[in-house]
Amino acid sequence: MTLLAPQIAQLPADPSLISLAYHHEHPVQAYEFENTLEVWTVSARIDADVLAEELAAYSDMDQNALDAVQDVTVGRMSFVRVRMFGPDHPWEAMDSYTGDVSRIGEVVLDVANGEWEPAFEAALAHPVGDLLVMDRVILEPSWRGLGLGPVLAGAAIRRLSQDCVAVACEPGSADGREMTDDQHREAAAKLGRVWERIGFEPFKDGVHILDCHLQQPHDLLAERQDEFSALCRAWREHQQP
Repeated sequence: MTLLAPQIAQLPADPSLISLAYHHEHPVQAYEFENTLEVWTVSARIDADVLAEELAAYSDMDQNALDAVQDVTVGRMSFVRVRMFGPDHPWEAMDSYTGDVSRIGEVVLDVANGEWEPAFEAALAHPVGDLLVMDRVILEPSWRGLGLGPVLAGAAIRRLSQDCVAVACEPGSADGREMTDDQHREAAAKLGRVWERIGFEPFKDGVHILDCHLQQPHDLLAERQDEFSALCRAWREHQQP
């Protein structure tokens, strides 16, 4: 990854201060598909207290300015875990959530019987376990263009994919912009290449999969984390030449 000074200068704060916060809420008494579908929201942010402490150590900001420091939003991600051995039909659970998740279910599942689609099962090293869907990864504009998406998504996947056979996604723009069909295809191809950097591979009908039982995703995430460390060093060097 080439680190350009103008891109580093656009960052609002030290990227090494970013943390991920995970949120999943469910009722004690399950209803509908609560025991089959888990929706996780992951927030990437810099905590105000952490940032203020950093600024106090390396800047001449007065106390009033430090007290006014707020959380810095970096981005947000959403994941859906589908429990294949839950009480409900897995595709019906996916279909109850969103059209995007439902379409992924149609590709990787045999909709009729709720089991893995044969080609998907054949593509996996060990096809026994749950499915994790990477539904959305959205970065704030000032944090884009420096490779943060793969390292943040990869870190979240490492926490959320325990006992999963694979992670599935359908690359495409998720920030609500109006685009033509050609622009959608171009965005999907570009994002597909981005997610390949943490181990996703094209499967079928626009769906990409990451096999959780392979070593390659772990190695690729380690490479992305090394790049992230280099970005953090470059930011500090740019701020303190």
